[in-house]
Amino acid sequence: MKILFTRLLVGLGLVILLAFYSSTFQVSESEKAVLTQFGKPVRELDAPGLYFKYPWPVEAVQIFDTRLAFREVRLTETLTKDKRNVIVPLYIAWRIENPRKFLESLTTVEAAQRVLENMITSAKNTVLGQRDFAELVSMEPGKVDLAGIEADILEKVAGPVREQFGVELREIGIRRITFPESNTPAVFERMRAERAQFASKFEAEGRQRADEIRVEAESEAALLVASAEAYAEGKRGQAEAEAARIYAEAHSANADFYRFLLQIDALKAVADGQTSLLIDGAESPFHLLTPDKGHETTTPAGPTSPRSR
Repeated sequence: MKILFTRLLVGLGLVILLAFYSSTFQVSESEKAVLTQFGKPVRELDAPGLYFKYPWPVEAVQIFDTRLAFREVRLTETLTKDKRNVIVPLYIAWRIENPRKFLESLTTVEAAQRVLENMITSAKNTVLGQRDFAELVSMEPGKVDLAGIEADILEKVAGPVREQFGVELREIGIRRITFPESNTPAVFERMRAERAQFASKFEAEGRQRADEIRVEAESEAALLVASAEAYAEGKRGQAEAEAARIYAEAHSANADFYRFLLQIDALKAVADGQTSLLIDGAESPFHLLTPDKGHETTTPAGPTSPRSR
């Protein structure tokens, strides 16, 4: 009898424990829950804690992780505005914002990921179709606008997925940019052409700067030469004035001797070792070449015609 009573107590305890377990559930800080009655959502639970419900199949609970989830979008080829074929793989960061709407529209995380991929791929094709290839790849950094492309894709998708599915699309990013094998030579050729264009631009700027420096140097040199010549002219004028003063003082001190020196200088200028002259010995300064009458031994009549060398 005691054994039977003990078994009844154990069975009753197990039933009570099972009923308690099936009637309670817990929501953590990073989760949200939706309570359903016979499969229909009736209550949304946002706050963490321990909750009670009717046992299954009357009520059931769906718990969703609301932390950010990261996923890579599948690779697809896309045409740019200027008809360049590119492959732009993306990554997305998203989370469940409204679990009740999410449950009613998508039900599972796997379904949500498929829908998000399709919508983002469509938006990516639309945005890149409105952008030039240079906004993806260019030797000129100012033309590349990857952040703007990411923002445009996010803007096209974020609103609809929040309204329709209760999903917050937090971020869309470009992982890298690749090209189909058939397009790779054309891409390299374009990069070489852009690099050559930049080289030509830098060379032209260098030549222009060199011309400017050359003009500045020539102008400065001309100013320096003009200043030096003016200085030299001033010094030359001072020297000539000083020489004229000295000549004047010498002339006033001994006019005859000064006149004699001038005549000697004139003879030096006129006659040298290779010059033959017929002169009138009575004319100055050639009279200096005529012997003094006090020392003459024979004086011919008429004008003298000395021959000097």
